[in-house]
Amino acid sequence: MMAESPIEAEKAWRRLLPDADYRLPMNLRAGDAARFWRHSEEAGAVLAERRRWMEAEPERYFGWVPGSTEAAAEVEVEVEVEVEVVSWLAAVTGQTFAGPAEAACGVEPDWAVLSGEATLGFPVLGGAVIFPSGWALEEKLGRPLAAVHVPVPGLESALGAQIGTFLARIAPGAAWERDNWGLSADPALNQHPSRPVRRLTADATLAETWLRLEQQFLTRLPLSGAILFGIRVTNHRLDQLVAEFPAAGPRLARALATMPDQLAAYKGLAPARLALVGQLRALSPADSREA
Repeated sequence: MMAESPIEAEKAWRRLLPDADYRLPMNLRAGDAARFWRHSEEAGAVLAERRRWMEAEPERYFGWVPGSTEAAAEVEVEVEVEVEVVSWLAAVTGQTFAGPAEAACGVEPDWAVLSGEATLGFPVLGGAVIFPSGWALEEKLGRPLAAVHVPVPGLESALGAQIGTFLARIAPGAAWERDNWGLSADPALNQHPSRPVRRLTADATLAETWLRLEQQFLTRLPLSGAILFGIRVTNHRLDQLVAEFPAAGPRLARALATMPDQLAAYKGLAPARLALVGQLRALSPADSREA
């Protein structure tokens, strides 16, 4: 997570991993744009990696729907969306970007832009997604959000209506945040499906498994009405996480044990689930207390 006081960090982990059975939550809360988009202590390394991937394979990580001065399906917008995104990011970060490609490398979070048109289903207009969690931006361009969510078991049925209502009502300039998580055997930030990422197996250990945290940000751009979606990815090795925040251990074990099988398979953690739950539950009472 971004630099926070120990108390705030503890609250954040408890929010991410509630003491309850697993469910697909909205968990939206009022956001802070300046805090979300500011550089972290790891900014140097993160920005260098973003630039490296953008220079190597820009077509995989950066793109726009053709003619994106229109919000898909020939719906007119007031300004060119790419220009507005760059201007918005520059204003909130205090940086200067020559264009969208430079903005892709100049901020740590990934970002995608959705049409603000509810009647079109909020199609993906473009973005810079250099650290995806197993999905490819180039496959999502122009597709409505419901179609983007189809591969995630249970997501559209559980939250599709809520997501649509929220996006339709989000006010220009308002900032919202939420968190999402998964597990990975590979600490690489870039987990594009074209890359050989290590997979979780039945012999997974806490020392070789990372909680992949996605801190997400949403706002409606004031001129075009398009929706800017930010994703900041960080990795947290499980043995270190539960050592620093003991309450995370039993809460994560409960979430893994109660996660629907189809969703666990989609997230790639099904083979390791039994092993990880056992190790998390085997922590001593002193290490797993809720206090």
